[in-house]
Amino acid sequence: MVVETKYGKIEGFTENRLVVFNGVPYAQPPIGEKRFKKPFPLKAWSGIYKADKFSAHAMQGPKRGGFYDKEFYSDPRFDTPESEDCLYLNIRIPEGRCRKGENLPVAVYVHGGAFLGGAGSNLPFICDKICERGVIAVTLNYRLGALGFLSHPLIASEGENEAGGNFGLWDQLEAFKWINENISDFGGDPDNITAFGQSAGAMSLQALAHTTKMQGLCNRMILQSGGGYKNPLGELRTLDKAKEIGEFFFEELGIDTKRCLSDETYKENALKQLYTISEEQLMQKVGNVIGRSFQEKKGMPFVPVIDGELLKDSLDELTREGKYLKIPYILGCNGDDMTTEGIEIKCPETNPMHAADIEFAKRAGGYVYYFDRKLPGDDAGSFHSAELWYVFGSLKYCWRPFEKRDYELSDKMITYWTNFMKTGNPNIPDNREEFWEECGDSGRFITLE
Repeated sequence: MVVETKYGKIEGFTENRLVVFNGVPYAQPPIGEKRFKKPFPLKAWSGIYKADKFSAHAMQGPKRGGFYDKEFYSDPRFDTPESEDCLYLNIRIPEGRCRKGENLPVAVYVHGGAFLGGAGSNLPFICDKICERGVIAVTLNYRLGALGFLSHPLIASEGENEAGGNFGLWDQLEAFKWINENISDFGGDPDNITAFGQSAGAMSLQALAHTTKMQGLCNRMILQSGGGYKNPLGELRTLDKAKEIGEFFFEELGIDTKRCLSDETYKENALKQLYTISEEQLMQKVGNVIGRSFQEKKGMPFVPVIDGELLKDSLDELTREGKYLKIPYILGCNGDDMTTEGIEIKCPETNPMHAADIEFAKRAGGYVYYFDRKLPGDDAGSFHSAELWYVFGSLKYCWRPFEKRDYELSDKMITYWTNFMKTGNPNIPDNREEFWEECGDSGRFITLE
């Protein structure tokens, strides 16, 4: 299957009754002097680009091990190498529908991972079940850690902002631009695009929902365990706080940032070091910064920053001012979700992430869910990201002893999600047993369990 896009011809393959294009570039490789800069638009190519395998994932260092390693990273079939050359996306299309004029709805998933890990190719992001409902599914990679979110005046782009940063968000924007420009060639409708993401992916999308740069690039959003108003996980970093982490990074490199202000030759050599240090050495330094950040209780070290260009203010302030995309939303979290330390969750009313979802939906409109299925196999319950197996319908790839009720819940959630992706309304016609009402002033929500 060959599709001709604005940039050149791309050859995909068929798999599980889908047409698949893996490892499709959406920007130039952010390497060399393109490191620590916004993504550069893709250049056209001649010949046929073979999209037959996943690309490398973004640099993120060694796997951390533990709970999530077993949950999502234990299947070597979905393991890929890592590289700075990571700005690629993957497209899955119902077989027989990969042609211009089909105008299928499009769903674009942005993965989580604390802005430090993850990839669009990870388990459980197998999109077959979503595509079976007549939706084109796209997953993508974006830069992570320091390469995606380092912010410091030394890397600022002259005339744009004070301290650079947010490169991972700019990557996501570039991916959405590529999709808008080219998805019709694959049978997709550029006027019917849903962005959905979980954890750091939802935090990314909520940030993008509060910038004018995202206007017209998507038509609705689903924010899973990472959205909301006064979300305990979603605070943007100020420039001053971001600079602290940036100083940690430059100290690791042995660069005196104060000297850079007065010695142009020294600054030139420092920037040369910044752009030429090897990936391996860079990630070693980044690992030290991450450790120091958590040790000194600075929180997640590399996150979106209020840069004055992409993001003008805190998300809460922008929400209060009504400066967000006026599109349909679904927001939700899990019963045993990640939350602020010291708060015991016994029900939705005591879950701060759930309250954040309700408060945003009251202002912006939309639907709210509360996922509270306690997953079988251990006592982790409805943990942070547990719903992903159900949303993607990839339960058979998981180690857990899922039951009939889990497959039924997954089928129902896929229906809700894809209904919303098609029309902006998740409801199943004539199903009054579980009916989604918009949140409204009363704070209505639906429980999935």
